[in-house]
Amino acid sequence: MTERTPIAAAMRVDDFGAAGPTGLPSGTQVLTLDGALPVEHLYPGDHVVTRRGARRLLAVSKVDLSAEASIVEIAENALGGKPERATWLPAAQRVLLRDWRAHALYGQGQACVPVGQLADGEYLRIVTATAALSCYQLSFGRPEILYADGLELASADALVVRVAA
Repeated sequence: MTERTPIAAAMRVDDFGAAGPTGLPSGTQVLTLDGALPVEHLYPGDHVVTRRGARRLLAVSKVDLSAEASIVEIAENALGGKPERATWLPAAQRVLLRDWRAHALYGQGQACVPVGQLADGEYLRIVTATAALSCYQLSFGRPEILYADGLELASADALVVRVAA
């Protein structure tokens, strides 16, 4: 039997979030009120389906990842029947877990974590890009969870947590 050690086992949940860019690669199908559309065909003003209903897209930013960027190759159905096809995401892109993984890994009913944290070396593999890659960041003016290729992914909006003094 082959020994598997998760590459990201020693990292904290926020290590990838602080360390790299986020975004959705070209060709990613994003659920909108007009149906599933490739992310590169979205424009400000389009209505994207989110966990809180349809939300107006405020900004779409193209981000170019360097050839040395950490990306996660995700096998088809690697996350409980998702994604709908083999895909990749930047390691820092946050994905919402709402299944046994959230309980087993984070002790919560749901957790929004960088996909790089889920790398197991087999179904979710961290690799280094061999060429520059383009991604698109979607912003709504507040954090949202959107549906892309069957995955629940966080928008590019920064989560601001205010702590009462």
